[in-house]
Amino acid sequence: MKPGERVIWLHCPGKHSFLSGWRLQKIPGEIVRICRRRIRIRVLLCGEERQVYVDPDNVLYPAAEFS
Repeated sequence: MKPGERVIWLHCPGKHSFLSGWRLQKIPGEIVRICRRRIRIRVLLCGEERQVYVDPDNVLYPAAEFS
């Protein structure tokens, strides 16, 4: 994994986990920065572009295989 590559972020809207019954969203994004315990990605949420930190366990890589 390196910056600029496309990934799919498994996002659960709300404060709870998808394990507790919330629906799961697959949001395409692009890696901006990689740290030891989190990844910063650029995504399009609610009609605007945002950069969010995510747990590497919640990211499917590479996105081309999953689309």
